[in-house]
Amino acid sequence: MDQKRSLNKPPSKPARRKPAPRGAEPSPAPARVAPPRAVRPKLDEPKLAMESTPAGRLREGALQQLLGYQLAQASIVTIGLFQDVVGNAHSLRTVEYTLLALIHANPMVSPAQLTKALGLSAPYITNGLDKLAGRGLIVRETNENDRRGFHLSVTAQGEALAQELTARLLDNEKASFKTLSPAEHLMLAELLHKLARSR
Repeated sequence: MDQKRSLNKPPSKPARRKPAPRGAEPSPAPARVAPPRAVRPKLDEPKLAMESTPAGRLREGALQQLLGYQLAQASIVTIGLFQDVVGNAHSLRTVEYTLLALIHANPMVSPAQLTKALGLSAPYITNGLDKLAGRGLIVRETNENDRRGFHLSVTAQGEALAQELTARLLDNEKASFKTLSPAEHLMLAELLHKLARSR
């Protein structure tokens, strides 16, 4: 009989917490223990520098092997250096300096040859040549074999400027491109020339 009563007896309610006597401070709630924070692995800084964008430290992913992308990033450095040495000081654009240097290295070259060599349009080349001629840096001479065409050569002023600017650019590149050793600098120039020949 006692066993049946114990089976039918409702479950006992949990004991209520006795209120604290007046004036007594309430007992503090049990402190919650924060879960352990995930520990991030330390980044390999030299490796990250080689695998990230030159500025902004974004991972390049597959762009790391894309030559077109890497050339575009590198050109930011080379164009900035050119602007400091040549553009600001002598008001020459990249194409104008290039034309002057090529004419200096190739006396009696024709505009058609320059157009083909640089892969630019004839009007664009003509515009650059007009500016160089207007500044007294080059002269046009009629082609004896073809009266419709002419040859180009530098003046004494053009020769001096071409030599000065090229020397300054070479010196500034060697000083500025500190991530390259002298051997790597020469090797990169050779590889880029080889790549350009794939045209």
